[in-house]
Amino acid sequence: MERQEVVEKLTGFLRKALAKKDIEIQPDKPFSDLGLNSSGRLEFFTMIEDAYDLMLDEDEQDAIKCLNDAVELVMSKVS
Repeated sequence: MERQEVVEKLTGFLRKALAKKDIEIQPDKPFSDLGLNSSGRLEFFTMIEDAYDLMLDEDEQDAIKCLNDAVELVMSKVS
């Protein structure tokens, strides 16, 4: 799986999970700066798990602070 594919898919998931839809998403911008709340985080992680048939444990979820973190984790699990 190509990294760019994962970036694009996860960017779409993140955009759906954000309360404000007009925010510019930068790969290294912290989720907190994007306004992603706890319910948005849950929605984002659920979309990732469903799309890639993964289970993200609590420690993995806590370690994901930005889009790049999520991409790296998905890439490591599907490679």
